[in-house]
Amino acid sequence: MSRLQLKILVFVSGATVMAVEMTALRLLAPFFGTSLLITTILIGSMMGFLSLGYWLGGKYGDKHPTLPALAKVTAAASVLVLAIPFLGQPILRGASAAMRPLLQGEALSEPTVAFAMIVGGLLGTIGLIAFPITLLGMVSPWAVRLAVDDVEEAGKAAGQLYALSTFGSIIGSFLPALALVPLLGVRNTFLAVGVTLLAVSAFCMVKRGPGLGGAAALVLLGFIPEGIVRPMDGLVEESESLYHFIQVVIEPYGKCEEAYHLYLNEGVGVHSVKCLDETVETRGTWAYMAAAPLYMDEPAAVDDVLIIGLAGGTIARQLLESFPTAHVDGVEIDGAVVEVGKKYFDNDDDRITPFVMDGRIYLQNTPKTYDVILMDAYRQPYIPFHLTTVEFWQTVSDHLEPDGVVGINVASVRGVSQGLAQMIYRTMREVFPSVHYVDATQSNDILYATNSLTHKDRIAEHLAELPAARGLDQIRSVIKQKTVGEVEGWEDGRVLTDDQAPVEMVWDLMALEYAG
Repeated sequence: MSRLQLKILVFVSGATVMAVEMTALRLLAPFFGTSLLITTILIGSMMGFLSLGYWLGGKYGDKHPTLPALAKVTAAASVLVLAIPFLGQPILRGASAAMRPLLQGEALSEPTVAFAMIVGGLLGTIGLIAFPITLLGMVSPWAVRLAVDDVEEAGKAAGQLYALSTFGSIIGSFLPALALVPLLGVRNTFLAVGVTLLAVSAFCMVKRGPGLGGAAALVLLGFIPEGIVRPMDGLVEESESLYHFIQVVIEPYGKCEEAYHLYLNEGVGVHSVKCLDETVETRGTWAYMAAAPLYMDEPAAVDDVLIIGLAGGTIARQLLESFPTAHVDGVEIDGAVVEVGKKYFDNDDDRITPFVMDGRIYLQNTPKTYDVILMDAYRQPYIPFHLTTVEFWQTVSDHLEPDGVVGINVASVRGVSQGLAQMIYRTMREVFPSVHYVDATQSNDILYATNSLTHKDRIAEHLAELPAARGLDQIRSVIKQKTVGEVEGWEDGRVLTDDQAPVEMVWDLMALEYAG
């Protein structure tokens, strides 16, 4: 047995474990998203599979203490890794087909069947990952058994092998995220990882190089046409970025027969929309966000606006339709989304300056102050907790002019408790003199906060004085009625801090309440 062969196999196996885990997150994203819940399920399951593998590796390593025997196990794992993208996507597509109408509120004759397909799709994919990860978990204890010739040096041998495996895992964590997935895509990343492990396994099963040619021939799998990940009627573009699975789809929207829709990850929420017929206005929550300057002393004087969560620029467009002399700085964490917004939506406007970075980091590093700061970065269940805390709102206040206004879109679930809105409202009241709640749409609550004392009806009064404004005319007749003022029960809400902001847990409880 070659010690070098054993060390290479241990290193590559460690890298494969983490590469599969990181890439599996991207495999799931188009269908189930990348929420904390999904990530937790995947990571927890992986740890369980590895634990089982450790136990099996110790058991069978004692029975078959040879390198070729171990290499056969890793070769089997490599074949299963190669199968993941080909077997996983059909399962996920079926689950997604049931999930989308269910989450959009459309009638289903058998909702329990839809839930079963969703759960089955997720469990089926985890099942595909379970077998190769369990087999790879067998490597370390088995390798220790092979490496120990003298019991007095058992600790040294085990330490070296576990260090190699862990170093491989470090490489396997960074390589897919920074290079393989962006350059090759999800499917070809699985293929590259699987072929590498298979080649090393073949190398360890024989004394010389024969057999590597057969493993390398599997590279041809990468030339099989990949096709569309999640087929949809009207699909215009589909791509992957470091952060999102992105789709642009042409579908009806309100009175518009054909409109571009921007979907991210599992495609439940519409992040931006633009009607191909520019004479038809885009109705929805974007208009309420664009109305935020109406809480200023002189709305027409709005100059500098910041939007955290720019997406395709729908809010920016509607705001600029009503306040054409304003300038918008748009912060978006995903540069690929910004580019899609320039190509299909509204980011290609000289009055919009995109910044590709996290919204809080931007605020903490810019000296600029704004008349209006809008935030559309809350997408259930993807609520960035660091954009909800009292420390964050203090930073926002510090970057507002004295009569400045904050507007945020808090997506909601109708028919259940308003735990999320209560917490955010209560937290904002710790910083801002006035916070006003607007019951905007069936699935969106809007909160406005001002750096000075304001009355809740100021928005309606200023809108009545504003000349015809394409972006805001749609809410003229309803804004006063929908401006509730306070979120019911906000006094009982938790003040969110950087130390403790359980927004994901609150959202999960709301979703369970709705489902029950």
